Amino acid sequence: MSGLLGRHEFQIDATGRVSLPSAFRRAVSADPLVLLQWQTTHLDLFPRDTWTEIHRNLLAHRKARKDRGAYLRRVTSSAVEIEPDAHGRIRIPGWLLDRAGLKDTVLFVGALDRIELWHPERFDSHLSERDGDDDDFAAQIFG
Repeated sequence: MSGLLGRHEFQIDATGRVSLPSAFRRAVSADPLVLLQWQTTHLDLFPRDTWTEIHRNLLAHRKARKDRGAYLRRVTSSAVEIEPDAHGRIRIPGWLLDRAGLKDTVLFVGALDRIELWHPERFDSHLSERDGDDDDFAAQIFG
């Protein structure tokens, strides 16, 4: 799979359907995708190969850390399998739309191995928050 990059804003229809950006449609396989909220700011849409790795990690942590059961239940109970329809649209369940604060529009953000779904204003606010280590991190990545 090529990296998922860029940002694309689309309208959500009255039934919770939204078109996947064509660039992202081409990058993910025809397999079902997994949509969930594991951070309070946005939703994540995982292609099958990325989700398989996360699934293995969740199982390993459940076995190793019995005290993390509540967290794992919060994550897995918010996960749903999503299959794009013939027109490349996905349906986001209403309760996930509510949890992520999505109403009329969704901002799809490519995050290399996953697609993040943000409320556009929340994303802009998130980007304006700078971490003191950003410059050091960027130097490590880009040289």
